[in-house]
Amino acid sequence: MKVIFTLLLAVVYSTALWSQDRTFKNLVGVWEAVDSENQSGGLEFIDSQKIYLVYGKEKKPITSCKFDFDKSPGWFDFVVVDSAGMMTLKSLLLFVNDDLIQWQVFDGEARPAHFTEAQGQMVYLRRKKQ
Repeated sequence: MKVIFTLLLAVVYSTALWSQDRTFKNLVGVWEAVDSENQSGGLEFIDSQKIYLVYGKEKKPITSCKFDFDKSPGWFDFVVVDSAGMMTLKSLLLFVNDDLIQWQVFDGEARPAHFTEAQGQMVYLRRKKQ
């Protein structure tokens, strides 16, 4: 019984460490997704002040953002300006591994606590090798 409890405690502790070791620095780089119609998109993180939303050949600066990596999946909220004006978007972001993230963007006020196919498009972004 003690062995099972010790193993369970080790798994819980390592999971807690995993969720807390991700920071903004893990996002620095170019993250790309390509859909079935060969349309590319993604995110580019240069530093905490220079972040871009990329879709096809368009590259729009993110004017402000907020991250919460204490949640799992993490919350990434951002504001981007386009021809329609300023848009505030909420999203969920989860590191699958060092070079792959799962990302889902929600327009509107509501953001679910977990990924869901019912709201917003879910994409996987792969870090582009430099």
